[in-house]
Amino acid sequence: MMESAKGRQPIHALYCILDNRCGGPHRLAHAVACRLRQDQVETVFLLGYKAGATWRPDGFPSFLCRHIQCFRRQAPVSNFLRFCVALPRNLLYLRRIIKSNGIDLVHVDGVTNFVPALAGRLAGKPVVWLYNDYLPSPLRRLLLPLVTALASTVVVQGHCLRQSLTAGRFRLRDKTVVLYSAVDPGKFTADENTWALRRHLRQELGIPAQCTVIGTVRNLNRLKGFTHFLEAAAKIKEKIGPVKFLVVGRKLDTDPGYWDHLQQLTARLGLEPDVLYTGFRDDIPAILTALDLFVLASLQESCPVALLEAMAMKVPVVATDVGAVREMVTHDETGLVVPPGDSDALAQAVLAYLAKPQPQVHTMVEAARKRVEQDFTVQTIARQQGHLYEKLCRARDKIFPHAGSEETR
Repeated sequence: MMESAKGRQPIHALYCILDNRCGGPHRLAHAVACRLRQDQVETVFLLGYKAGATWRPDGFPSFLCRHIQCFRRQAPVSNFLRFCVALPRNLLYLRRIIKSNGIDLVHVDGVTNFVPALAGRLAGKPVVWLYNDYLPSPLRRLLLPLVTALASTVVVQGHCLRQSLTAGRFRLRDKTVVLYSAVDPGKFTADENTWALRRHLRQELGIPAQCTVIGTVRNLNRLKGFTHFLEAAAKIKEKIGPVKFLVVGRKLDTDPGYWDHLQQLTARLGLEPDVLYTGFRDDIPAILTALDLFVLASLQESCPVALLEAMAMKVPVVATDVGAVREMVTHDETGLVVPPGDSDALAQAVLAYLAKPQPQVHTMVEAARKRVEQDFTVQTIARQQGHLYEKLCRARDKIFPHAGSEETR
């Protein structure tokens, strides 16, 4: 990755994710950390706690830190009080983690995840801050000055996002670089075993062999557009023969009302026999083999990993025009792109894709795979991330010449 990697001391990064439950950001961070390890970058993970089982990154040390989320929908006042009471203790705890693990820089995922950034700066470490949030205006006005002040570098996951998320904030924009999401093509590859895996998974899920399967892989979050996905599903069902709709993702304990809403909508649309809610699955490559078409119906996104995974697996994709999707999918060449929040457009695009001649579909999915291989591989993004880390550590060492010495570790 980096020409000088063999001639320098390893870089130790603390990577901080606010959610302890496994999802796309966790899979991406773990894959990049594995690749960075080959180039003498060691990653330690820090997880906040929201609910449920805690993800543990295989092969990497990890720590759990409770009450570092300042803003929550559920019981916001009591949560804020717990956050304030725990803040001094958490800052000391994070400082100990930074010191005992010889951390050189802190990489923070999410604007609201500011406690690790504050701890990193108090410890004199550079802070890389991933800005992938869509915040209400009051929170944006409150937190973006903090990000600007604390971050050494701000990362966004698309050029369009750099323009929109930093609009009117020139100091923030000057600190901002683009680093896309990534996927490991080696793990998401359609090969000679794909059809056997497809048959096995369909049998497991009770899906007939000749049935069309349209699916999405997302945690059940309001911003992921599941209402529009279901409304589109009802329209699609009217037009084609046997069809199943696969919804793969965790029901969020933090928003049980949304799960109830989706179940009621599924029943109201007459889709109960046709929609399969699988819950969380960790065999996403296998799940994708079962699909005839992947749908991303999100209302807001940055650079969705699930979309890249489907493209890498050569599954036809229909996606809403949110975040960096237009930088990932070229309309009518590598997939179809439709406006967000429009179930009619979503249904029409799915039907149009399913009606395409097979040679045209083959050309499009091959082009989508090639697009991933060119710009969105873990190797490419890890190389860029490693260069960013190295640059920040060099800049710190010029200011504090002994910052990386064994004495400070």
